[in-house]
Amino acid sequence: MAGAPNAAQQAFKLKGTAPAVTMLVLQTADLGAVGRQLAEHIAQLPQFFLHSPVMLDVEALGGTVVDFARLAALLRENHLVPVAIRNLDAAHKDAAVAAGWGVLQSALVRPAPGNVAQAHEAEAAAAPAGSRARPMGPAAPAARSAVDSPPSGLTVSQPIRSGQVVHAPHGDLVVLAAVSSGAELVADGNIHVYAPLRGRALAGVNDNPEASIFCMSLQAEFLSIAGRPMTSEEIPAACRGKPARVHLEKGRVVVTSL
Repeated sequence: MAGAPNAAQQAFKLKGTAPAVTMLVLQTADLGAVGRQLAEHIAQLPQFFLHSPVMLDVEALGGTVVDFARLAALLRENHLVPVAIRNLDAAHKDAAVAAGWGVLQSALVRPAPGNVAQAHEAEAAAAPAGSRARPMGPAAPAARSAVDSPPSGLTVSQPIRSGQVVHAPHGDLVVLAAVSSGAELVADGNIHVYAPLRGRALAGVNDNPEASIFCMSLQAEFLSIAGRPMTSEEIPAACRGKPARVHLEKGRVVVTSL
């Protein structure tokens, strides 16, 4: 038949998962409160979140029932795209799937400690061009570790290009090269960039208010400490393009010169 695909032609490739999604970590099953705060958050950067895929984490709810259909509708009303849920009780799986959510398997195995840096550098190189960072939480669902001693951090020596996402679970992220506009850095601990930081940086993503972002030249598009955001417009003019530390003071993100 004319126009039929060649039977020998590969129809698709499996290249793993794209790490750049919005991680929405629910702290309450009160969807009214979630809706109000979500609207306020998105209002700060409406284009930044437009049509962003959302991964839902319900671990903090301890098995509390959530109206997944209503939550999906709430996200769509805010121009977000519900994708999947992680840390979901088996008893709620059918309800989530019926509401259109995918369910992320949690029993994933992380590479052995000696290969963690190489694995993450490979993940960064494989991130799809044009992927956008997601400041409401970790940009990628962290696989649960199957090793007793989790890695303490990650060091990356090559430049981080636009569209790439680098995540350092369980510790600090150290970058020894420039971070381009459109790239994203994510760490459970601190972020150190010994070069210009032009992309997005999210430190303390597992609600670590003691985390900081350090860089040699602050030119970031977006910053976040323990989920508290700061846009590029909020960076003090005196700190732009200069060595700086970004951290929390009394629950607010502040920038100080180094």
